[in-house]
Amino acid sequence: MIMNVNATANLFSQVAERTTKKDMDKEAFLRLLITQLKNQDPLEPMKDRDFIAQMSQLSSLEQIMNMSKSVQQFVDTAAQLYRTQAVSMIGKTAVVKTNTITVSNGVPETKVFKLDAPATIVVRIFDQNSKLVKEQKLGNVDAGMQLIAWDGKDENGIKVKDGKYTFKILKLTANGDYEEIPSVESGVVSGVQFDGNKINVVVNSKIYEISEISEIYA
Repeated sequence: MIMNVNATANLFSQVAERTTKKDMDKEAFLRLLITQLKNQDPLEPMKDRDFIAQMSQLSSLEQIMNMSKSVQQFVDTAAQLYRTQAVSMIGKTAVVKTNTITVSNGVPETKVFKLDAPATIVVRIFDQNSKLVKEQKLGNVDAGMQLIAWDGKDENGIKVKDGKYTFKILKLTANGDYEEIPSVESGVVSGVQFDGNKINVVVNSKIYEISEISEIYA
C-alpha cells in the first residue's frame, strides 16, 4: 500500500505547529501562575481549590504536549518508512496515470487506457493554455486495453507544434453524461527523487508523483 506522502507532510506541519503553541501556552500559564502567587494579598492567599484547579490545567497542558511529541515522532518514523518503500521500487515495473502527451518531430506519443466494459469514447486534446486542439470521437470501443492514436493535427488538419499537450478520455455514461477515465503508462522505475515533502519517481525518463502510481510489478 502506498500512502500519500504529501498528506503525511501536512500532518507533520500541523503537529509541529500545535506543539509550538502548546509550549507557548505552558510557559505563559506558568508565568501567569507565578505572577499571581507573587502578587497575591498575604491576608487572602490563593484558595486551595483555585490553586488545585490551576495546577490541573497545567497538568493537562503537559499531557497534551507530550502526546503531540509522540505523534510527531510517529510522523517522522512513517515519513522515513515511505521514503524507504519508494527507494525499493527502483527496478520494478510501475503503472502510472498520465494526462500528458508529447509531440516530437511531428509525431505524438501513443497512449493507453483500459475499459472494463464497452463504451462510447471521446478524446479531447488541449494545448498548454488549456485551449482545445482536437476532439477525436472514437465511437463504441470494446472492453480491454485500448490505444489513443492521435495524428498530431488540430481541428483544421494542420500539424501542431512539437511540445507537451494534455488530454482527457471521456466515456459516455448511461445518464448521457461524460465521465473521465485515466490513461495509464507502464515502465521500469529508474529513480526516486525527494523534493521537500514530496516523493517523485522516474518512469520512462518522466517524473511522476508517487500518488500517480496505480500498480507495481516485481
